Amino acid sequence: MQDTSTQDSVKEIDATTGEPGYFNKLIRRKKLESVFLFITSKCQSHCRTCFNHANLNRNDDLTFEQIKTISETAGPFDKLWLSGGEPYLRKDMVEIIALFHENNGVKTINLPTNGLAKENIVRMTGELVERCPKLTIHLNFSLDGLGKTHDNIRGVPGNFLKTVDTIETVRKLYGDHKNLMVNIATVITSEAYDEMLDLAGYIAQKGLCDLHIHEVLRGDMPDPTLKAITLDQVKELNMKLSPVMDLGAKRLFKDLKQGKKIARLTYIGIMSFMEMIKEQNHDGPHHWGMKCTAGDTTFVIDANGDFRSCEMRPPIGNLKDFDYNLRSAYDSSLMKKEVYEIGGGARADCWCTHGCWISSSLKFSPWSMLVRLPREYRKKEKMIKSVPPLPVVDIEAIEAAAAEVGA
Repeated sequence: MQDTSTQDSVKEIDATTGEPGYFNKLIRRKKLESVFLFITSKCQSHCRTCFNHANLNRNDDLTFEQIKTISETAGPFDKLWLSGGEPYLRKDMVEIIALFHENNGVKTINLPTNGLAKENIVRMTGELVERCPKLTIHLNFSLDGLGKTHDNIRGVPGNFLKTVDTIETVRKLYGDHKNLMVNIATVITSEAYDEMLDLAGYIAQKGLCDLHIHEVLRGDMPDPTLKAITLDQVKELNMKLSPVMDLGAKRLFKDLKQGKKIARLTYIGIMSFMEMIKEQNHDGPHHWGMKCTAGDTTFVIDANGDFRSCEMRPPIGNLKDFDYNLRSAYDSSLMKKEVYEIGGGARADCWCTHGCWISSSLKFSPWSMLVRLPREYRKKEKMIKSVPPLPVVDIEAIEAAAAEVGA
């Protein structure tokens, strides 16, 4: 029987990972747990980092009725990951999320946004937290650099300050909702590399988010020069950014009266484990030391209904050929063939840096959960203690410079 401190820790970890039992179920059956839905192809940004740029602003997005059928046929699963396009440009986004929460028992939604459509974001986020109070909502804003750098990478003048303004408004209005986590995702690029510490300091000083996550570039992007970063540079930056992970853990578990140590171990262990895998795969495919569960536990739906096992894999069919029955497509010979060809990652040698698939696969590897994860946790704790804190930055100067550029 679990003591109270362990139970409290498990609840917090479950909310963070989006799946009950992530921490305490070491032996589990592979089943569909995550659906990745490109809810729209419409986008008002011109990001030089976008792996999906070739599929944007098309006229063949799934209709609400088609998505409703997808939900009604999917069966139960835990996590819904939205993508696009810009999700908040879809007027029926809240209704779609509610479908999956109510029909499929989805417990966690990951919702990325560029932060530009402030009116939509503020209004629809409010509707979502009220309509689905038991749904954990990870609202993930993108900030890839300071001021001009962020604007240049995203292709929209004034983007940086507009996004910061939207974040602050959302936190002011809905920050007391326990089911909403406001996060910031930063993609590490060669153009913004030298600003990463100052950006992290700026975000921390302003208290903009619950979690600040750093991602590496992946896939086919419009500007490959942004990927010109060496492995040594990535490792050095990950070490210097260790305080970001420390701050995230402190924010996540600040209200835990007991069990903070086990909660911290799990969170930092998972994040540092993913960091390690990404480093190993920086220069090319490198075995994860565990099987990838793409296609077994994950199902990706493009905005036009194409489906795939992983965002990094090509489409293998279209849901219209299955009358938009997700379960039929998931159980189809097409997906079985795809899973066989992937071979847990080894047969296809398609090992990658995608954190969603690393974390999804991790919990199906008891060895990784029991041995490798605690090992990476210990390494990261040593880094946290050995590196300087995040720099103190001049917030007014940063925002004044951004305003001058965006004017």
